[in-house]
Amino acid sequence: MWELWAPLTSGARVVVLGADEVRDPAAVHRILREENVTVLNQTPAAFKGLRAHLEDTGAGFADLPLRTVIFGGDAFDVRDYRDWFTTPGHRPALVNMYGITETTVHVTIRTITEQDIDAGVRSPIGRPLAGQHGYVLDSFGRLVPPGSTGELYVSGGGVARGYLNRPGLTAARFPADPFGPPGTRMYRTGDLVRRDARGELHYLGRTDHQLKLRGHRIEAGEVEQTLARHPAVLDAVVSVREDEPGLPRLVAHLLAAPGCEPPTPADLRASAARTLPGHMVPSAYVVLDRFPLTENGKTDRAALPAPEPGTEETPGRVALRTPTEEALAAIWEETLHTAVGAEDDYFALGGDSLRALLIASRANDAFGVALTPRDVLVTRTVAGLADLVEEQVLSELEDALRGDSDHDEER
Repeated sequence: MWELWAPLTSGARVVVLGADEVRDPAAVHRILREENVTVLNQTPAAFKGLRAHLEDTGAGFADLPLRTVIFGGDAFDVRDYRDWFTTPGHRPALVNMYGITETTVHVTIRTITEQDIDAGVRSPIGRPLAGQHGYVLDSFGRLVPPGSTGELYVSGGGVARGYLNRPGLTAARFPADPFGPPGTRMYRTGDLVRRDARGELHYLGRTDHQLKLRGHRIEAGEVEQTLARHPAVLDAVVSVREDEPGLPRLVAHLLAAPGCEPPTPADLRASAARTLPGHMVPSAYVVLDRFPLTENGKTDRAALPAPEPGTEETPGRVALRTPTEEALAAIWEETLHTAVGAEDDYFALGGDSLRALLIASRANDAFGVALTPRDVLVTRTVAGLADLVEEQVLSELEDALRGDSDHDEER
């Protein structure tokens, strides 16, 4: 909605990327340059891939007409841009926007400055847009003072009327607005924020177990129940972790059922994938003896350990056989932080769609080919991806030889 109507009502032109292009940093780079794009709308994670591509190729932003990058769809972390304002060369302005579907869509806006970096700010979301209001309330619905943490409630013209045929959920999420005219409602976002002394809002996380990952909303309870139905699993806790800055992933912590061998990640993933959509299937699994607990006996999610890099050799691992496989395996190992064999399954190694984007971009830069993230997700092994690389290289070589032969005939 916003990406279309904001530029069109301002007299600007809209460039729409295809589904494969939006996940391919090289394609995004090419289109930005060819279409003279001045404003780019991306998630922070997707822009991270574009930055990595520009750094790997040495292109930078100097050859792009890009003036502004607008972030949305996921949490933005200022810490990822510590060198943004100090590195020589052209850099587009960074703008962070916060919004939810129920407010169609953006609620707040914030331009990122060098002072944010110096002040150690993490995730500023700014002030409400015109016609929107943001209230920071405690559990009793009272306004909290500046600097205190509370839940963000949104009111104004963009707020939806509720959920179709879901009166119970509508009543819970769209309470009456005590600060507005009679009959108006506000939306309870479930997001924790604080308002600083200048009136700027800062995003801190979620109040419930509803998770957000690259624009998707994930009900943690549904994933946990699915994993717990596995005969070798006693209990499960899932969370979105960002152990590597800018690369969030869904992680499952599990307790093995008494008398059962701990299930393997491949087995758990295959079991979950039978009933859950792809974005709800965890990419990493950690089996524990017990869950850490808070002082009042609840699972301490903040104390759950990070998945350990799988640097040990897997029994029966197929050795790398060609220089192409060795080069690709090095890219996989750099991205996935684990040892990789020729036939190891990408998802079992902890891969996901975002890391597939990085792998495809780095492979394209290394081999001069045109792989897409979908190629990584479909082939799922270094060996399969190596076949695609060699096919593309061979095809380009044949085209070049054919062109030379035609030229000789003409002479």
